[in-house]
Amino acid sequence: MVNPTAGRGRTRKLLPQLERTFAEHDVTVHVSHDTADGQRAARDAFGRGEGVVACGGDGTVSALAAIAAAEDAPLAIVPTGAGNDLARHLGIDSRTPLDAITLLDAGVTTRIDLGRAAAADGTDTIFTTVANAGFDGEANRWANEVRWVSGTPLYVLAMLRTLASYRPVPMRVCADATVWEGKAWLVAVGNTRWYAGGMMITPDAAVDDGLLDVCIVEDGPKLELLRRFPRVFKGTHTSLDKVTTMRGESVEVAAPDSGLDLWASGERVGPLPARLTVKKWSLAVVVPRPAADPPGR
Repeated sequence: MVNPTAGRGRTRKLLPQLERTFAEHDVTVHVSHDTADGQRAARDAFGRGEGVVACGGDGTVSALAAIAAAEDAPLAIVPTGAGNDLARHLGIDSRTPLDAITLLDAGVTTRIDLGRAAAADGTDTIFTTVANAGFDGEANRWANEVRWVSGTPLYVLAMLRTLASYRPVPMRVCADATVWEGKAWLVAVGNTRWYAGGMMITPDAAVDDGLLDVCIVEDGPKLELLRRFPRVFKGTHTSLDKVTTMRGESVEVAAPDSGLDLWASGERVGPLPARLTVKKWSLAVVVPRPAADPPGR
Protein backbone atom coordinates (compact mmCIF):
# COMPACT_ATOMS: atom_id res chain seq x y z
CA MET A 1 0.00 0.00 0.00
CA VAL A 2 1.91 3.06 -1.29
CA ASN A 3 0.95 6.62 -0.39
CA PRO A 4 2.54 8.58 -3.26
CA THR A 5 2.20 11.93 -1.45
CA ALA A 6 4.21 10.81 1.60
CA GLY A 7 7.57 12.42 2.25
CA ARG A 8 6.88 15.62 0.28
CA GLY A 9 7.37 13.86 -3.05
CA ARG A 10 10.00 11.38 -1.89
CA THR A 11 7.69 8.38 -2.22
CA ARG A 12 6.57 9.32 -5.71
CA LYS A 13 10.19 9.57 -6.84
CA LEU A 14 10.95 6.17 -5.32
CA LEU A 15 7.90 4.51 -6.88
CA PRO A 16 9.70 2.82 -9.85
CA GLN A 17 12.33 1.34 -7.49
CA LEU A 18 9.65 0.32 -5.01
CA GLU A 19 7.64 -1.45 -7.70
CA ARG A 20 10.70 -3.37 -8.97
CA THR A 21 11.82 -4.40 -5.47
CA PHE A 22 8.33 -5.39 -4.32
CA ALA A 23 7.92 -7.49 -7.49
CA GLU A 24 11.05 -9.42 -6.52
CA HIS A 25 9.26 -10.38 -3.28
CA ASP A 26 5.96 -11.27 -5.02
CA VAL A 27 4.23 -8.27 -3.48
CA THR A 28 1.42 -6.53 -5.36
CA VAL A 29 1.66 -2.73 -5.31
CA HIS A 30 -1.44 -0.61 -4.80
CA VAL A 31 -0.87 3.15 -5.14
CA SER A 32 -3.60 4.77 -3.06
CA HIS A 33 -5.58 7.80 -4.17
CA ASP A 34 -6.26 8.89 -0.59
CA THR A 35 -6.46 7.48 2.94
CA ALA A 36 -9.91 5.95 2.46
CA ASP A 37 -8.81 4.20 -0.74
CA GLY A 38 -5.73 2.79 1.01
CA GLN A 39 -7.80 1.53 3.92
CA ARG A 40 -10.35 -0.11 1.59
CA ALA A 41 -7.62 -1.89 -0.34
CA ALA A 42 -5.93 -3.01 2.90
CA ARG A 43 -9.21 -4.37 4.24
CA ASP A 44 -9.70 -6.32 1.00
CA ALA A 45 -6.17 -7.74 1.22
CA PHE A 46 -6.64 -8.82 4.81
CA GLY A 47 -9.93 -10.40 3.80
CA ARG A 48 -8.00 -12.54 1.29
CA GLY A 49 -5.69 -13.70 4.08
CA GLU A 50 -2.79 -11.51 2.95
CA GLY A 51 -0.54 -9.19 4.92
CA VAL A 52 -0.07 -5.52 4.04
CA VAL A 53 3.02 -3.36 3.70
CA ALA A 54 2.49 0.32 4.60
CA CYS A 55 4.74 2.43 2.38
CA GLY A 56 4.65 6.05 3.57
CA GLY A 57 4.98 8.04 6.77
CA ASP A 58 3.47 7.85 10.25
CA GLY A 59 0.06 9.05 9.04
CA THR A 60 -0.10 6.27 6.46
CA VAL A 61 1.11 3.68 8.95
CA SER A 62 -1.44 4.73 11.59
CA ALA A 63 -4.33 4.59 9.10
CA LEU A 64 -3.39 1.07 8.01
CA ALA A 65 -2.50 -0.06 11.55
CA ALA A 66 -6.09 0.64 12.57
CA ILE A 67 -7.32 -1.78 9.89
CA ALA A 68 -4.64 -4.38 10.66
CA ALA A 69 -5.48 -4.35 14.37
CA ALA A 70 -9.20 -4.69 13.68
CA GLU A 71 -8.53 -7.66 11.38
CA ASP A 72 -5.80 -9.11 13.64
CA ALA A 73 -3.54 -9.25 10.58
CA PRO A 74 0.18 -8.48 10.13
CA LEU A 75 1.53 -5.13 8.96
CA ALA A 76 4.99 -4.34 7.60
CA ILE A 77 6.47 -0.85 7.20
CA VAL A 78 8.58 0.73 4.45
CA PRO A 79 9.33 4.22 5.82
CA THR A 80 9.23 6.83 3.04
CA GLY A 81 7.46 9.65 4.88
CA ALA A 82 8.62 12.88 6.47
CA GLY A 83 8.77 11.66 10.07
CA ASN A 84 8.89 7.84 10.17
CA ASP A 85 8.94 7.83 13.98
CA LEU A 86 7.32 4.42 14.50
CA ALA A 87 9.86 2.89 12.12
CA ARG A 88 12.64 4.62 14.08
CA HIS A 89 11.35 3.18 17.35
CA LEU A 90 11.18 -0.31 15.84
CA GLY A 91 14.72 -0.13 14.44
CA ILE A 92 13.74 0.28 10.76
CA ASP A 93 16.08 2.77 9.04
CA SER A 94 14.22 5.37 6.97
CA ARG A 95 17.45 6.51 5.30
CA THR A 96 17.43 3.31 3.22
CA PRO A 97 13.71 2.49 2.95
CA LEU A 98 14.14 -0.14 0.23
CA ASP A 99 16.13 -2.23 2.71
CA ALA A 100 12.99 -2.52 4.83
CA ILE A 101 11.44 -4.68 2.11
CA THR A 102 13.96 -7.42 2.97
CA LEU A 103 12.27 -7.72 6.36
CA LEU A 104 9.43 -9.52 4.60
CA ASP A 105 11.84 -12.46 4.43
CA ALA A 106 14.36 -11.73 7.18
CA GLY A 107 12.26 -10.01 9.86
CA VAL A 108 10.10 -11.28 12.69
CA THR A 109 6.60 -10.39 13.80
CA THR A 110 6.00 -8.86 17.21
CA ARG A 111 2.94 -7.36 18.88
CA ILE A 112 2.89 -3.71 19.95
CA ASP A 113 0.47 -1.29 21.58
CA LEU A 114 -1.58 1.28 19.73
CA GLY A 115 -2.95 4.53 21.09
CA ARG A 116 -6.55 5.61 20.77
CA ALA A 117 -7.50 9.29 20.74
CA ALA A 118 -11.01 10.66 21.22
CA ALA A 119 -11.52 14.40 20.63
CA ALA A 120 -14.28 16.72 21.83
CA ASP A 121 -16.07 16.67 18.46
CA GLY A 122 -16.53 12.90 18.60
CA THR A 123 -13.59 12.05 16.36
CA ASP A 124 -12.05 8.76 17.43
CA THR A 125 -8.80 7.60 15.84
CA ILE A 126 -5.94 5.16 16.25
CA PHE A 127 -2.36 6.44 16.48
CA THR A 128 0.98 4.70 16.58
CA THR A 129 3.46 7.28 17.90
CA VAL A 130 2.69 10.46 19.89
CA ALA A 131 -0.43 12.55 20.46
CA ASN A 132 0.21 16.19 21.27
CA ALA A 133 -1.33 19.59 21.86
CA GLY A 134 0.17 23.04 22.24
CA PHE A 135 2.79 24.87 20.27
CA ASP A 136 4.10 21.64 18.72
CA GLY A 137 0.61 20.91 17.40
CA GLU A 138 0.42 24.35 15.84
CA ALA A 139 3.87 23.75 14.34
CA ASN A 140 2.58 20.45 12.93
CA ARG A 141 -0.27 22.32 11.25
CA TRP A 142 2.22 24.56 9.38
CA ALA A 143 4.59 21.68 8.60
CA ASN A 144 1.83 19.72 6.86
CA GLU A 145 1.46 22.56 4.33
CA VAL A 146 5.19 22.79 3.47
CA ARG A 147 6.62 20.93 0.48
CA TRP A 148 10.14 22.37 0.03
CA VAL A 149 11.78 20.71 3.05
CA SER A 150 11.26 17.37 4.78
CA GLY A 151 12.37 15.19 7.69
CA THR A 152 13.83 16.58 10.92
CA PRO A 153 14.76 20.00 9.41
CA LEU A 154 11.10 20.56 8.52
CA TYR A 155 9.87 20.00 12.08
CA VAL A 156 12.67 22.04 13.65
CA LEU A 157 11.88 24.94 11.32
CA ALA A 158 8.16 24.61 12.03
CA MET A 159 8.69 24.67 15.80
CA LEU A 160 11.02 27.66 15.70
CA ARG A 161 8.63 29.53 13.43
CA THR A 162 5.64 28.80 15.67
CA LEU A 163 7.54 29.60 18.85
CA ALA A 164 8.01 33.18 17.68
CA SER A 165 4.31 33.97 18.12
CA TYR A 166 2.92 31.24 20.39
CA ARG A 167 2.11 31.83 24.06
CA PRO A 168 1.59 29.12 26.74
CA VAL A 169 -2.03 28.43 27.71
CA PRO A 170 -3.68 26.98 30.85
CA MET A 171 -3.98 23.21 30.55
CA ARG A 172 -5.12 20.29 32.66
CA VAL A 173 -3.65 16.81 32.28
CA CYS A 174 -4.87 13.71 34.09
CA ALA A 175 -2.92 10.45 33.77
CA ASP A 176 -4.91 7.76 35.58
CA ALA A 177 -5.28 9.30 39.07
CA THR A 178 -2.46 11.87 38.76
CA VAL A 179 -3.46 15.43 37.85
CA TRP A 180 -1.33 18.36 36.64
CA GLU A 181 -2.67 21.88 36.08
CA GLY A 182 -0.93 25.04 34.92
CA LYS A 183 0.26 26.95 31.87
CA ALA A 184 2.15 24.84 29.37
CA TRP A 185 3.95 25.18 26.07
CA LEU A 186 2.95 21.67 25.09
CA VAL A 187 1.65 18.32 26.24
CA ALA A 188 2.87 15.19 24.45
CA VAL A 189 1.44 11.71 25.11
CA GLY A 190 3.71 9.02 23.73
CA ASN A 191 3.19 5.43 22.73
CA THR A 192 6.70 5.67 21.22
CA ARG A 193 9.76 7.69 22.21
CA TRP A 194 9.95 9.84 19.11
CA TYR A 195 7.82 12.33 17.22
CA ALA A 196 8.33 15.19 14.74
CA GLY A 197 10.96 13.35 12.74
CA GLY A 198 13.34 12.34 15.52
CA MET A 199 12.61 14.36 18.68
CA MET A 200 12.75 11.99 21.68
CA ILE A 201 9.92 13.68 23.52
CA THR A 202 8.99 10.68 25.74
CA PRO A 203 12.34 8.86 26.14
CA ASP A 204 11.09 6.16 28.52
CA ALA A 205 8.16 5.08 26.34
CA ALA A 206 7.87 1.47 25.19
CA VAL A 207 5.40 0.17 22.63
CA ASP A 208 4.67 -3.03 24.51
CA ASP A 209 4.04 -1.94 28.12
CA GLY A 210 0.35 -1.04 27.97
CA LEU A 211 1.05 2.52 29.11
CA LEU A 212 1.22 6.03 27.66
CA ASP A 213 4.09 8.34 28.66
CA VAL A 214 3.31 12.04 29.16
CA CYS A 215 5.70 14.99 28.80
CA ILE A 216 4.54 18.47 29.82
CA VAL A 217 6.74 21.46 29.00
CA GLU A 218 5.59 24.09 31.47
CA ASP A 219 5.45 27.85 31.04
CA GLY A 220 8.83 29.55 31.24
CA PRO A 221 11.00 32.13 29.46
CA LYS A 222 11.05 31.70 25.70
CA LEU A 223 14.81 32.20 25.45
CA GLU A 224 15.37 29.48 28.04
CA LEU A 225 13.13 27.14 26.07
CA LEU A 226 15.14 27.85 22.92
CA ARG A 227 18.42 27.27 24.72
CA ARG A 228 17.26 23.92 26.06
CA PHE A 229 15.43 22.82 22.94
CA PRO A 230 18.29 20.68 21.47
CA ARG A 231 18.12 18.36 24.49
CA VAL A 232 14.89 16.87 23.11
CA PHE A 233 16.88 15.03 20.43
CA LYS A 234 18.64 12.97 23.11
CA GLY A 235 15.71 12.79 25.51
CA THR A 236 17.61 14.55 28.32
CA HIS A 237 15.07 17.36 28.60
CA THR A 238 12.95 15.37 31.06
CA SER A 239 15.44 16.01 33.87
CA LEU A 240 14.99 19.78 33.60
CA ASP A 241 12.84 21.94 35.80
CA LYS A 242 9.70 23.11 34.01
CA VAL A 243 9.34 19.62 32.51
CA THR A 244 6.87 17.21 34.10
CA THR A 245 6.49 13.56 33.18
CA MET A 246 3.61 11.22 33.94
CA ARG A 247 2.43 7.78 32.88
CA GLY A 248 -0.90 6.00 32.68
CA GLU A 249 -3.26 3.71 30.82
CA SER A 250 -5.64 6.63 30.29
CA VAL A 251 -4.71 10.29 29.76
CA GLU A 252 -7.06 13.27 29.53
CA VAL A 253 -5.89 16.61 28.13
CA ALA A 254 -7.92 19.83 28.38
CA ALA A 255 -7.20 23.47 27.58
CA PRO A 256 -10.43 25.45 28.17
CA ASP A 257 -11.15 28.30 25.75
CA SER A 258 -7.79 27.86 24.00
CA GLY A 259 -9.06 26.64 20.66
CA LEU A 260 -6.24 24.06 20.61
CA ASP A 261 -6.48 20.84 18.65
CA LEU A 262 -5.08 17.41 19.42
CA TRP A 263 -2.66 15.96 16.88
CA ALA A 264 -1.54 12.34 16.69
CA SER A 265 1.09 10.68 14.51
CA GLY A 266 1.41 13.94 12.61
CA GLU A 267 -2.29 14.28 11.75
CA ARG A 268 -5.03 16.46 13.23
CA VAL A 269 -7.50 14.54 15.38
CA GLY A 270 -9.87 17.24 16.65
CA PRO A 271 -10.43 19.86 19.35
CA LEU A 272 -9.59 19.52 23.03
CA PRO A 273 -10.55 18.19 25.51
CA ALA A 274 -9.38 14.75 24.46
CA ARG A 275 -9.01 11.33 26.04
CA LEU A 276 -6.19 8.96 25.12
CA THR A 277 -6.08 5.26 25.93
CA VAL A 278 -4.00 2.18 25.08
CA LYS A 279 -4.94 -0.84 22.97
CA LYS A 280 -2.39 -3.25 24.41
CA TRP A 281 -0.56 -5.59 22.03
CA SER A 282 -3.18 -4.95 19.38
CA LEU A 283 -0.93 -4.69 16.31
CA ALA A 284 1.22 -7.44 14.79
CA VAL A 285 4.10 -5.70 13.00
CA VAL A 286 7.17 -6.94 11.13
CA VAL A 287 10.47 -5.76 12.67
CA PRO A 288 14.19 -6.56 12.37
CA ARG A 289 15.40 -9.59 14.31
CA PRO A 290 16.42 -8.33 17.77
CA ALA A 291 20.06 -8.35 18.78
CA ALA A 292 19.68 -8.00 22.56
CA ASP A 293 16.68 -5.90 23.56
CA PRO A 294 13.10 -6.49 22.35
CA PRO A 295 12.23 -4.09 19.48
CA GLY A 296 9.55 -2.33 21.50
CA ARG A 297 12.08 -1.07 24.07
